[in-house]
Amino acid sequence: MEKEKLVINTLVFLYDLKNGVPQSTIIDKVNKLGIKSVEVRREFIKDFNKEILDIKEKASSYNMNLFYSVPEWLFRGNKLRRKEIEIYFNEANNMNCHNVKMNIGEVNELSVEDVKAIDELCKKYEIKLTIENDQTCENGRSKKIYNFLKKDRELGGNISFTFDVANWIFQDEDPIKNSELLKDFVKYIHLKNADVNRKNTLLDEGILNLEKILHNLPKNLPMALEYPCTSIEEVELEIKKALKL
Repeated sequence: MEKEKLVINTLVFLYDLKNGVPQSTIIDKVNKLGIKSVEVRREFIKDFNKEILDIKEKASSYNMNLFYSVPEWLFRGNKLRRKEIEIYFNEANNMNCHNVKMNIGEVNELSVEDVKAIDELCKKYEIKLTIENDQTCENGRSKKIYNFLKKDRELGGNISFTFDVANWIFQDEDPIKNSELLKDFVKYIHLKNADVNRKNTLLDEGILNLEKILHNLPKNLPMALEYPCTSIEEVELEIKKALKL
């Protein structure tokens, strides 16, 4: 892959996050690694007013592209969470970020009204919205994701998909098969590997054949490293591995 397409999700620096290091400081580390895209995680923001401004200023000073990971549902009880979604989009806008990732949530049937409402919010805040396969039964199964994205597209929507390579094993699903099923919707990739115990590993130490999975997906998409590393030296090695894929 091309280096300019590589993204560092701040989860890579989980030790720092757990010890209260703000994500604006982590952006310094990513910049020193020569990477110009960072995925910020909402669950680690404590002081939204201050930290979002700090992230914006730091990313702007390094001319970095931002992605915003929001571990929240679009729908709850079959109702679109429009008010909450607008809060998340506004946060992204205040960081000068135009890429937001969420999860589907609880919805039986996507309506034209829902699709229009989401599209209006995306246009208002200039957001490219993706949904992801997480590690839960509610949002990690390929059938639900495919049906949702297919219906959204049929109704004129623009929601796309973040394909998390390793999360499928939490649902006992085949990442290679799902890469073929969902490839037409994929606009972003979370790159990681995992072992037989469903624990994230370094890229070359897990049970997944990353090359075969990525072969089915569109080329030249942004691709994020999204698993904890133990040191900056280990991050550097993982970057080198990713660039060879």
